[in-house]
Amino acid sequence: MGRNIWVIGNDRHEMIEAQRRINSTGGMRAVCKMSFEAVRRAIEERVQIERSRQDWREAPSLIIVDYMMSKEEEFHTVSYIRKQKDLAGVPLFFMTETRTKELDRECYSWGATVVLHKPFSKEGILRIEQTAWQHDVTKNYEKLLVQQANHLREQEEIMKLNRQLEARNRLLRQVFGQYFSDDIFNEILENPEGAAIGGKKRELTVMMADLRGFTSISEGLSPEKVTDVLNYFFQSMLPALIEHKGTVIEYLGDSILAVFGAPLVSEEQTENAIAAAIKMQNNMEKVNEYCSRNGYPLMEMGIALHRGEAFIGNVGSEQLMRYNVIGSVVNECSRIESFSVGSQILASQECLAHVRVPVDASAYQEIQAKGLAYPISVCEIRAIQGSYDCRIREQKNDIMYPVDTRVVFNMYPIEGKLIQDICIAGRLCQFSHKRALVRPEKGGSYELRVGTDVEIFAAGEDGRALFTEIYAKITAIEDGFLTLRFTHVNRSFRSFAGQIWENGE
Repeated sequence: MGRNIWVIGNDRHEMIEAQRRINSTGGMRAVCKMSFEAVRRAIEERVQIERSRQDWREAPSLIIVDYMMSKEEEFHTVSYIRKQKDLAGVPLFFMTETRTKELDRECYSWGATVVLHKPFSKEGILRIEQTAWQHDVTKNYEKLLVQQANHLREQEEIMKLNRQLEARNRLLRQVFGQYFSDDIFNEILENPEGAAIGGKKRELTVMMADLRGFTSISEGLSPEKVTDVLNYFFQSMLPALIEHKGTVIEYLGDSILAVFGAPLVSEEQTENAIAAAIKMQNNMEKVNEYCSRNGYPLMEMGIALHRGEAFIGNVGSEQLMRYNVIGSVVNECSRIESFSVGSQILASQECLAHVRVPVDASAYQEIQAKGLAYPISVCEIRAIQGSYDCRIREQKNDIMYPVDTRVVFNMYPIEGKLIQDICIAGRLCQFSHKRALVRPEKGGSYELRVGTDVEIFAAGEDGRALFTEIYAKITAIEDGFLTLRFTHVNRSFRSFAGQIWENGE
């Protein structure tokens, strides 16, 4: 399409001639405007003009006005054109039959760019074409500059928004990133709809970790020291959870509730939970080193793992909500955890059913948890192989040594918080500072179960008391032997253990 040239005048013959000469170049297209009203309609309506039957919605590249139009109409036409924003910079030519200095001055005073003789000569047509071309180039360049300026403003605005978003994400990562792995945190940022109230049912692996005997330990510490040791404990446990894509749901006093398999679905959720639990138990060495340096009592942790369907999501109100997990699997995991002892990981049969790599675990034991109408099968986890390849480090004071002399454990079961008036005697076969292997004597009507707490009075072959008022939990019953895990010891016990230790070494 050629450049648009408007030719304005009231002499039809001259307008058609001017149009013919301009159109003959092939690079321009002239349209005649025979009156001020025609110009006004073309500018205001930008629709097809009845005379030309052409669509002139685009602004012209050049406007030519016949000086011979009536002075009043010519003045109105030129003034009206110059007031239009999109025509203000369009070159304005005047054409006249005769030229004088006075006439030229008058034309230039009205805003003329060039004054030409009519009819147009070749030089005049060339001047029209060159001026129209220069105007279009300038107009396009200005349009390009405007577009570039707008683009730069948009880019600056985008960069500003990006900086604000990055600052917000840094703050969110600083505040909340310590609770999630990078993968989980990025998933939350990329899917903000996950921040709404609500959630979904999902197959999860739940972990409950708890410090053993911390309530009694904390009674001898100031609130500041209790807070200090708990913070160090949580800080030491978190790296293993994050490494294996665990999500901390809540810190409950001296306990940690975490889940695997949310918010990111994972087919290896249980393997990750087992690996995290093993590394957390190993990290307790670091916690106890800190306790030793600061004069705090040494601590132990029990961990339970269970798998099942639960509701996971944001619970609360729009003003106050938190990410939470709800379901019987959480309650059952808490019950399993109550049967665990220090340095132990108990996992349910439901967990192990989904593990696809070799796991070093004890035989299953049934526990009858309080408040549950059905028993739960659990085993003790010691190691996991495959790409995880980690094992609970054996502690020096937990190495079992055989006991050659006859030592009798008189065990009194504890139900609830009451010590039963029932004595079950058993011979001590193996012993460490933390555990004992006992063969109970045959007979007796009381049925011992895994998870039963007992009070122990130990006597030597001559009947002399070796230690008294020691407490332990039965952690396994296998092939007629009881495995006991000591939960409370005293000075007489430590003295006896020291003798066994020396003989064993």
